[in-house]
Amino acid sequence: MDNLLNKLAEILSVELAVLTDELAMQDIPSWNSLTHIDLVVGLEEAFSIELTQDEIVEMQSIAAIRRILAARGVAAV
Repeated sequence: MDNLLNKLAEILSVELAVLTDELAMQDIPSWNSLTHIDLVVGLEEAFSIELTQDEIVEMQSIAAIRRILAARGVAAV
């Protein structure tokens, strides 16, 4: 099971089945500026990391989130 997608589904209140790497912030109505903050905090807690301001701004799609987490050494994202 993909821990990242499970976390995203939980935070964004969407079905796991709709989440793909191609989805971006504008594709998910519940992903707005407020839930973006929840997303950042949730990912930092789940993966024991602290994201930079640049990384937070860059996190505009699921693929970008995967790329950022992988660069931080988070396994299996």
